[in-house]
Amino acid sequence: MPARTDTAPGAGDWDFLAGSWTVRHRKLAQRLVGSNDWVEFDGTFTNWPVLGGRGNVGDNVMNVPGAPYRGIGLRALDGDTGEWTSWWLDGRTPATIAAPVRGKFADGTRMLIGDDEHDGKPVKARIIWSRITPGSARWEQALSADGGATWEVNWTSDFTRVA
Repeated sequence: MPARTDTAPGAGDWDFLAGSWTVRHRKLAQRLVGSNDWVEFDGTFTNWPVLGGRGNVGDNVMNVPGAPYRGIGLRALDGDTGEWTSWWLDGRTPATIAAPVRGKFADGTRMLIGDDEHDGKPVKARIIWSRITPGSARWEQALSADGGATWEVNWTSDFTRVA
């Protein structure tokens, strides 16, 4: 893995994620309809730093039953503000990069929020990284159809380090 060479505030925020992981995913079968029908599946994840620590890339393999796919997460740091931006590139629609989420990290939790769209309607998207240890982490995605007043968690991913 390339070493982190940047000393900007926040440049080491994602050091915990570098390496290879197994992942247990749990996602709602349908979003923003009040569903409690969860689909569970395994996957793998490999993450490495880029831009001397001001960015990182994660390669995701998601073994969704009957429809496995890959995706790439790309994160970059604004060294002046300490804010991170994260984009998602879904292997099922590789010509389209999802709307970004942005945020800073505090107290061991990484929260990023942005504007997105679901079924043609505007929503807020929130990503939270938590439960971070040297050997594990949790990723959680939620959407809000009311401008962030309430959130529906629609996907959780529990990471276990392999290397």
